[in-house]
Amino acid sequence: MSGLFGTFNVAKRGMFAQQKAIDVTTHNISNANTEGYSRQRATMETTRPFGMPSMNNAIGPGQLGTGVQISSISRIRDSFLDYQVRTENGTKGWYEGREQFLTEIESIMNEPSDTGVSTLLGKVFDSWQELSKHPESSNARTVVAQQSKALTDELNNTYKQLINLKGNSQDVIKQNVVDINNMLNQINELNQQVISVKVGGNEPNDLMDKRDLLVDQLSTKFGINIDKKNLAGEDLKPTDTEGMENAYLVRCNPNDEVRRFSYVNSILPSNPPKPGHTERYEVTYYRNGDMSKEENKVTITMDLDSKGYKDLDQGRVLWADKEGYAIDGSGNRIAGKNSNGDEVPPGITTVTTPASTTTPVNMDDIKLFKPEKGELKGYMSVQEDIDIYVDQLNRLAKGIAFSINAVHSGESTANEDLFFVNGDNATASGELDINAGNISINEDLLKDVMKINVGKIAGAGATDGNRALAIAMLRDVRLEIQGVEADTTREAFLLKNEFKSDTVLGVMMVNSNSNGMTIGGYFKDTVNRLAVQTQEAKRIVKNHEALLSSLDEARTSISGVSLDEEMANMIQFQHAYQANAKIISTVDELLDVVINGLKR
Repeated sequence: MSGLFGTFNVAKRGMFAQQKAIDVTTHNISNANTEGYSRQRATMETTRPFGMPSMNNAIGPGQLGTGVQISSISRIRDSFLDYQVRTENGTKGWYEGREQFLTEIESIMNEPSDTGVSTLLGKVFDSWQELSKHPESSNARTVVAQQSKALTDELNNTYKQLINLKGNSQDVIKQNVVDINNMLNQINELNQQVISVKVGGNEPNDLMDKRDLLVDQLSTKFGINIDKKNLAGEDLKPTDTEGMENAYLVRCNPNDEVRRFSYVNSILPSNPPKPGHTERYEVTYYRNGDMSKEENKVTITMDLDSKGYKDLDQGRVLWADKEGYAIDGSGNRIAGKNSNGDEVPPGITTVTTPASTTTPVNMDDIKLFKPEKGELKGYMSVQEDIDIYVDQLNRLAKGIAFSINAVHSGESTANEDLFFVNGDNATASGELDINAGNISINEDLLKDVMKINVGKIAGAGATDGNRALAIAMLRDVRLEIQGVEADTTREAFLLKNEFKSDTVLGVMMVNSNSNGMTIGGYFKDTVNRLAVQTQEAKRIVKNHEALLSSLDEARTSISGVSLDEEMANMIQFQHAYQANAKIISTVDELLDVVINGLKR
């Protein structure tokens, strides 16, 4: 319709469009500091004009415009920058997790310091050196005993703190499993809401921002792949699926099966495990990592060799179905028992073989989640590092105990004349299973320091200090400590280091092995390796922080809200609104002339 009423409608549409644009600008300004918010833009387009070409309107002036309308309110977002940020989030999260715990390991090692193991080792050998000069002195003997006790106490404490730190890292993994499952549930819900809004022909900008923010946060936990679907839907899965036939964590179709993660809380042996052998374990996991309810507890019987145990102990995260029950690669539930003793119920698919809990499950039957990047990867990898440092500390303790005990007793096999013993098993075969956590001084020697063997003839009194000098000389003897295992005995240890009588001192002495390392050198190498790993993690985190900062800046320049730009837009839309209002006022005056003026 043309004429004054047509002009009136054009101005009215203009006012409505500018008002909507002001609403969008106001929304942008209000969310200028909202995390994850993408600025929005009202796209304007002309409405359908009058006077379309026809047989009856061939010579007319052409089409007559009818005004403006808001065709869409879209968010400004660069999907490629999102991909880059999420990729870097995974790598940064990986090394941040490592840096956090490697720094704590450095604090536990406390090197170099006046109270660290290196310093205490030096003081122990210094005290034996001084005792060799004054073999008759009870004070010198007391110093040897007390310095040695200080060393064992520090080894015990370091061992205990490393074990506690590993437990802390596992607690962090457990909390991450809970957080990840919650994120996935929220993303799935937002995904369905986005699709439903899109079906109605609208743009769910704020919902998509919330979903993208959660996906950004999830990308710091592990690497993710996103498949874009119709109606702005997304299917999400990890970058490393470890052979899972269906590894999707979020699906557009709510009826499609999705996966979740569960947390292994304990791995208890039915019998004491033997390294290198397969043993039976009772493995307890909590569905979706939720330990707040006992009903989420599930126990499965597993046969594990040493490698399988280590993988499960360091990994802890199991692939599970939506209800949190552990599954195999095909999605079948693993047989087990709930907290009330009932067997795991069948899921959408069947319970995998074995069909009952009486037959044990092997590592091949379950699926561990092994992310290739992200915080989870960092926390899992640092557990392996902690195990390595605990093993190295145990080797050090065995090397100290075996070498000093051998020289102190003059025997290549364990006997009762021990200086260092297993504090948990001091009465029977005192060296058996000795490690950094239980190494201690023979209580008999602490009670009576005069029982410490100092001279050529053990137990013959303080006639000379040759034996004490031989022990002091162990400081420079190259021992094959790196080859010590959990079941290594003193006899096996000395086979690699020739144990024979020293012609000068007249006592049995441990000789250097060309492939070995000194006790102090071995521990120094351990500390140096830790320092290199920590510095590497810090360097990579710093580099990726700089890269992420650059990417975030680029993304903010596109998606972020500029208050200056929005204020300029607001003034522009305000003036346009006022101009349209003026047109309506003018049309009103013209209509008054037409209607009332004709009467005159």
